[in-house]
Amino acid sequence: MDQPAVPAALAEFTADLADELALTYTDQVVYPRLTVIDRPGAPERHFPTAPTPVLLLAIENQGVCAWGVPLDGHDNPPVIVSGELSDGSDTTIEYAADVEAYVAARRWDAQCLSSAVVLQAQAKPVDPTTLAYLRAGYEQSSSTAGWPGDVTYRFRNGPVRIMLWAAPDQCDWFIAGADTDELARATAALLPYSDLRASLWSHDTVGQELLDRLRRTRRPS
Repeated sequence: MDQPAVPAALAEFTADLADELALTYTDQVVYPRLTVIDRPGAPERHFPTAPTPVLLLAIENQGVCAWGVPLDGHDNPPVIVSGELSDGSDTTIEYAADVEAYVAARRWDAQCLSSAVVLQAQAKPVDPTTLAYLRAGYEQSSSTAGWPGDVTYRFRNGPVRIMLWAAPDQCDWFIAGADTDELARATAALLPYSDLRASLWSHDTVGQELLDRLRRTRRPS
């Protein structure tokens, strides 16, 4: 069987880069350590609804979903994701516009999640008013789709990063940074939105003390 050509966009996708990106969510690396092509008609596929062969890049750490690039002759194809996606479907959708966007998103997420202080929330679904506030006050990076939420939104203003995993029934928030003064100012301004005043929490002492201090302040009238 003829082997489809690997897209030119993956020319610099080294094993070291794949390992770096996998650390963000502890994914299982496939390409380029292995070249696995998911083909239409195969009895078991990672991308069962993809009409073309797909080069498998990585598998989620519990096997819930997988990422790959369609081998359809394009030099710069999108990165797709397939599996048990957040909306409950078992389908294949575009995760990122291209390999460059995939790499950038994983690196952005790694910087957010590894920040010195990370505040988190499992909040109610994000609403248009909250998104409008974030878009007005923050630089928005490219979103991705399908996993871990229907849409992952990314916002940054100076040292503060905000990531949302948005799904129909819930939105997971990550508000992160190393400068606690800037983080406190950003968080204080966010407390009136969604149900963040009640739902925000932190794993670490500095983050929880910051939240406790903010909650003791008078609510805006």
